[in-house]
Amino acid sequence: HIKLTYYSARYLSLVPLIDVFKIVCHFAGVFLVEGTSRYSLTFQQALELCQSFDYKLATQEQVNDAYKKGLRTCR
Repeated sequence: HIKLTYYSARYLSLVPLIDVFKIVCHFAGVFLVEGTSRYSLTFQQALELCQSFDYKLATQEQVNDAYKKGLRTCR
């Protein structure tokens, strides 16, 4: 479980946008990140989170490839 506080560098703000998130799993360059609870990130939050780490949201093709290589999201 990884606890990180995400701050918006774009606006030079110290207001936390996402208090806690965890990287659940990763395969083939695709990783699954959760907010404080499952399904708590909005599309915009996920997009900004990726951009803050200089990543991009995975394409459908990349997600399919990751599933073929072992990515599992069901519990």
